[in-house]
Amino acid sequence: MAELQTIKLEQRTSQKAHGAFDSGKYKRRDKAKCRNGQANGYACENVDMLDFMSHEEMRSDTREGNDVWGWTAPNGREFAAVGQTDGTAFVEVRRDGSLQYLGRLPTQTVPSLWRDMKVIGSHVYIGSEARGHGLQIFDMKKLLTAQPRSPKNYSVENDLTGWFSFGGRDNSHNIVAHEETNMIYAVGTDRTLSCRAGLYMVDVSDPANPTSPGCVSEDGYVHDAQCVIYNGKHPSSPSNL
Repeated sequence: MAELQTIKLEQRTSQKAHGAFDSGKYKRRDKAKCRNGQANGYACENVDMLDFMSHEEMRSDTREGNDVWGWTAPNGREFAAVGQTDGTAFVEVRRDGSLQYLGRLPTQTVPSLWRDMKVIGSHVYIGSEARGHGLQIFDMKKLLTAQPRSPKNYSVENDLTGWFSFGGRDNSHNIVAHEETNMIYAVGTDRTLSCRAGLYMVDVSDPANPTSPGCVSEDGYVHDAQCVIYNGKHPSSPSNL
């Protein structure tokens, strides 16, 4: 994995050198139907473009990002948490499919190419490969009163519901959410710790006071995961043969 990370970082450095993330490179685009495999310059298949917003418009100084996750408020409004190298941007997806930038939360420490977000309830949990980042916990309900005309720069000191330390480098490559049990599972954490970058469990039943019941280190580094509760029949059950 370390070798692959090095390759990806070298590729991103090359892209930057060739202007892939230059200011003004990506402009706002009108909505467009998917025709002949293209929608306003982007490849598509049976999916129309309803809006486009660049990372620069979402106030990223690095103008680059890597992931996105969503939250639907109780009143039906839909929001996206957009992972960026230098933080997380928040956007409302309006009923007509258009996008409205609302604000952003900076990275906890330093920029990183890898950032991952998951939502349980109204809280978004944000991990990153950035050294010292840990797990940011942000209440998406704050976006319900956000003013589009004055997008807010949220503060890591004052606007987080909570924060959790994985220890060591305090990094994670990915995080997995299990809504039924209010659990976050971090993967790809510090390999030098006792968890050996295996599944690191975080109980977020109280988002303001997350705790860890332990980790699974036997298999060493885990890159990704899907956590489910199996309610079906045991495969060895006679009725299931």
